[in-house]
Amino acid sequence: MRKILIASALTSALALAACAGPETETEAEAEAMEQTADQYDEAADAATTDAGEQMMEEKAAAAEDQADVLEDAADAEEGVVAQ
Repeated sequence: MRKILIASALTSALALAACAGPETETEAEAEAMEQTADQYDEAADAATTDAGEQMMEEKAAAAEDQADVLEDAADAEEGVVAQ
């Protein structure tokens, strides 16, 4: 009986973990934009010229700003859905 309860609990935990992730499409877009910003940061670190590094840093900052806007929009969407 105990093994059945443990198996049931594990199955439930796995089902919940599978559901975890972005709740809205906007939230998924925000996460993707954050990953893009991280890639630009890595490119800035690998740049061989000062101009290249600065360009990548500017792109990273713009992507981070866009991610913030998308996160705010996702929060607003979730607030509307919750009501």
